[in-house]
Amino acid sequence: MAESCHYHSTVSASWQCQPCRRTYCGECIPGSSANYQGLGPECPLCRKPAEYIGASNGAKPFWQMGLFYFLYALKPGPLIVIALAAGASLLISGLGILALIALIAIIALVTRYNLLVIERLASGQLEAPEFTDALDGNSALLFLKVIGMSLIAVFGGYKLMGFGIGAVQVYAFVLSLLAPAAMIVLALEHSLRAAINPLKLLQFTLIIGWPYWLLWLTTTAASAAPSFLVGVTASKLPPWAIGPVIAACTAYFYTVTSAMMGYICLSRQQKLGIVAEPDENDTYMEEEQFNRARALAEAQILVRESDFKSARQALVDGLRRYPNDEALNERYYRLLLATQDKKALQELGPHLLGKFVHINRPHKAAELYLATKPIPPIKKPELRHALAEVLYQQHKYSLAAQLLNNLHKENYPQLDAAYLLLAQVYIEGMNREDLARKLLQFVRQRFPESPIRSQIDTLWKVLNNAEATS
Repeated sequence: MAESCHYHSTVSASWQCQPCRRTYCGECIPGSSANYQGLGPECPLCRKPAEYIGASNGAKPFWQMGLFYFLYALKPGPLIVIALAAGASLLISGLGILALIALIAIIALVTRYNLLVIERLASGQLEAPEFTDALDGNSALLFLKVIGMSLIAVFGGYKLMGFGIGAVQVYAFVLSLLAPAAMIVLALEHSLRAAINPLKLLQFTLIIGWPYWLLWLTTTAASAAPSFLVGVTASKLPPWAIGPVIAACTAYFYTVTSAMMGYICLSRQQKLGIVAEPDENDTYMEEEQFNRARALAEAQILVRESDFKSARQALVDGLRRYPNDEALNERYYRLLLATQDKKALQELGPHLLGKFVHINRPHKAAELYLATKPIPPIKKPELRHALAEVLYQQHKYSLAAQLLNNLHKENYPQLDAAYLLLAQVYIEGMNREDLARKLLQFVRQRFPESPIRSQIDTLWKVLNNAEATS
């Protein structure tokens, strides 16, 4: 079962910090290693390097991925391996020195490729490697190590022949049981000594647990599949095609079993000590986007840890860079609300609310304004007007009137619009047509060339008609 983020319980964790015993999702630790100057993400609490667990934590159980293994072997890289194996089988007919050398080289490449499949899947890379990735110069050495493993196994069986056929049979069973573990260890560590170390292999099987038995059964069955298929189809094939078919089937199921072995390591990545790397292409952020996301994430985590001082500092640092960022300003304001910092709310509240109006988010400004107790004093006429307009739309007429009253004492260029709004407040929300009439009369005299004169006159006529019919 996937482990959840410590701070977002519905999201799978992508990172962990062992010293802090905390797990984090991609929202808590945004970006990629490149965003952290190539050093990799760090724990927001202790600032030590965080460990990536996203690939293994999000992986489905080994036994639920049956179709994946068989389709994996049909990707472009494995298909080249299959074609190469089929073509190599034709070299057997020649059996010249050059043909033999070429055949061994191809087998070495196929072996290297499948060890690479195990290695890549174990690290969380679900896409099959390109065939050219196997051309890294390790093919001959790893193939020799595979041969060395086989020779050592045969030598052990030879030594046990003196103890009777029963001992040899037990030995053969143990070899078949530990064979997947040996191939995995060789793929991950590139060490012959580790791959033939019984204690190392036993430790590996214990770490994997009971799914290792399932791995053994499935890889054994998949390894036997080529013989079964060829036995069924051999009589229907021309003689020249039997070799390529055998080789192609063997290569295909070799890749299938390698995919099984690699994926089961993915499911136990941390316990096996496998270091995985996230997909940098998916997680990289542009600098501005990353800095904002990081400030928000760290502030949220620090608040959850009740470290309000550090959370506030993280937001302040972010706001110094991006003073008009909506999310940073809102998080900062809500932090002041959560900590009940009344002094800061009274002093900074109007300034922060003004930012929301400046970025055309007056409804957010009104929401935060209403959440502030006591309500902060608003002096700037443009902010009072913007807040009052939203409050009027929300039918909070008294508060809107308080903000708009006495605006004529300020040198506010949009006083005509503000007082038209106040007149509407008086009429619709307070039943004070008398006050509305006085306001409209004032505006008509003060602003004869107002751009909203038609609206003012319309409301004036409505008031007169209402008075005439009453």
